[in-house]
Amino acid sequence: MFLTPRAWSGPAGRRPKFPPCALFALVLLLLLPGPLPAAAESPTKAVDFDAAMTSLRFKPDTVDANADASGKGNGLLDADELAVVAAVLNGQAAGGPDRTRVEAAWRQAQASATADLAKLSRAYPKAYTLAAGYALLGPGAFDAFSRMTAGFGAPLTLDYSLAVALGPYFSAEGDADGDGASNRQEHAAFIGEGRAAYVRAALDPAVRPDPRVAAAPPAAPPSARKVVGVVLYPGFELLDVFGPVEMWANVPEMEVVMIAETAGPVRSAQGVEVVATHGFSNAPKIDILMTPGGAGTYAALENARLLDFLRAQDRTVELMTSVCTGSALLAKAGLLRGRRATSNKAFFQLAVDQDPGVTWMRRARWVEDGKYVTSSGVSAGTDMSLGVVARLYGLDRARQLARSLEYQWNEDPSNDPFALPEAGAPK
Repeated sequence: MFLTPRAWSGPAGRRPKFPPCALFALVLLLLLPGPLPAAAESPTKAVDFDAAMTSLRFKPDTVDANADASGKGNGLLDADELAVVAAVLNGQAAGGPDRTRVEAAWRQAQASATADLAKLSRAYPKAYTLAAGYALLGPGAFDAFSRMTAGFGAPLTLDYSLAVALGPYFSAEGDADGDGASNRQEHAAFIGEGRAAYVRAALDPAVRPDPRVAAAPPAAPPSARKVVGVVLYPGFELLDVFGPVEMWANVPEMEVVMIAETAGPVRSAQGVEVVATHGFSNAPKIDILMTPGGAGTYAALENARLLDFLRAQDRTVELMTSVCTGSALLAKAGLLRGRRATSNKAFFQLAVDQDPGVTWMRRARWVEDGKYVTSSGVSAGTDMSLGVVARLYGLDRARQLARSLEYQWNEDPSNDPFALPEAGAPK
């Protein structure tokens, strides 16, 4: 979804910069059809943020995107935070801020968001509903959402001042019912009993958390998001990298980072430079590592630091993946011995030469063997990346993602139009 909010500068302030990880979900908002909303909802109509999130392909039970400057969520599901707002708007609160004030803020935010997000709402009519909801969660949440939409030419520039001013009530560190316990503390104490219990506690000053819970430090944010590290080296193939990245960066639960021997620009085989945000020495904890191929593979095979980095990451990653001749690098590092793998069919022997102890598959679009997922040449990496999405989140999810990006996915890993004849077979 969206990450890395900065300091609040007001709805009419500077145009927020769009972080790369904000590509996780908003592309989906743009690409699937839907009618333009006729008008903002009346505050008297029941507000259902879960339905709004689901309609935008966000998962209410996993999304924690009210990120701080380090890119970490605040530890509360956004759907739980928004449920407190909905309870006030729907007249279900025993206490909390004045409902008339909240309704006025809601009307203003909805009207502004309806205008700001008119183009996006052609794909998702409920985009403005979430924009207004996040504005009520305070400056950080509103700034994060605006950064996301700004990257698609739709910054939230109109007037949201009444909504943002309610942050002291509805933000994680706010106190919706004025009982002295923050919403975060109420959440920690009552969410185990279910969301309804938390909402009741957050809005009823008579329901207070145990002082020992209130005094405890904030819980660490959940680590549901998988960090995908993409290895860059001089001469890497652009499509090897950006085919998979286009897919993975549109999965809200995945965060893509670029890693090279030294952080900074890395020149591709096509001459385009891509910036690595991390070097080998300061790479974050990686869940999935992807190594591309390219003309630079030949030199990379002699790069001891690169091979050592692959070996070190292999000890901790959940999945080790490659595209094209990237599998030759994995083989040279000794990671594929005794396993099935494939590579670019035009440079197949290069991979075989690195380790004949690998069962090299001459017919395969991509191959999965345990945590190792290797693909054939260049465009095959995009098919492989969707295979990874299907493995982690289900086949329907992968198909939906492919459709949203108008990509015709070859979802059969054995369907290889560039397959080589079997060894010993006549050519």
